[in-house]
Amino acid sequence: MQSTREIKRRIRGVTNIQQITRAMEMVAANRLRKAETRLLAARPYAQKMAQLLNYLAVNFIGKTHYLLKDRDVKVIKLLVITSDKGLCAAYNTNIIHHVLKFMNANPNKEFRLLLIGKKASLYFQKRKFQIEKYFPEAVEKLGQKDIIKIVDTLTKDFQKGDYQELQLFFTRFVTVMKGVPTALKLLPIEGQPEKAIRPDYIFEPSPEDIFEGLFPKYMESRLHHALLESLASEYAARRVAMIAASENAEEMKNELVRSYNKARQETITKELMEVVSGAEALML
Repeated sequence: MQSTREIKRRIRGVTNIQQITRAMEMVAANRLRKAETRLLAARPYAQKMAQLLNYLAVNFIGKTHYLLKDRDVKVIKLLVITSDKGLCAAYNTNIIHHVLKFMNANPNKEFRLLLIGKKASLYFQKRKFQIEKYFPEAVEKLGQKDIIKIVDTLTKDFQKGDYQELQLFFTRFVTVMKGVPTALKLLPIEGQPEKAIRPDYIFEPSPEDIFEGLFPKYMESRLHHALLESLASEYAARRVAMIAASENAEEMKNELVRSYNKARQETITKELMEVVSGAEALML
């Protein structure tokens, strides 16, 4: 059995770790509240933007437009969003596995990765995947200017024929306990008649001009919304992981306290026996 000194040292270590995990849980909870507020505020705009673009695509634009035209897909760009930090349970693992599953389902395609988040970069770089670009900025600090720049580059490359399909991978926030790895096809746009809204719009200027002007805003809103979904999912996963870590630390600490009390009791019993033995020896 370990000595009481060794057990006390371990108890101090576990207590220190528990204090850190509790602090990280409180920070994650605070950031989650802010991220969830931003996400809920952004969702209606993103949904209405997608509905309007879908309506224009289905009813006015048609498959001849370069943004909707079906192509012989040879090169697929994958825009993947992960976190910059760990300690968020299986958040990063789940989205990376979702990307790998998509790749395995399309074995004859060439994939080019565009990575947002340090964890994705570390994973794919070690395994020699073709990384076209890694965005070193922290996920939570990517601003509107960065998003506009990314969208502009992707759109121009698609128009030039540099690639034929764009897939966006992110984690959709459902609840604090649940985040769903999601793949969203951004290009080419797939009009869905059964889901298209049919309001009595009067367009000025023409629907074609509105579609051309609206498309960059649509792409920006999609990417911005995906970033907000990912951040909320990351903070939720980290909060849950830190709560579990704190509870495990508490259980370990209680176990160590029981071991310490047992070792201390054995030491006291041994010392008493030595005293009694010594007293008996003096009496003889």
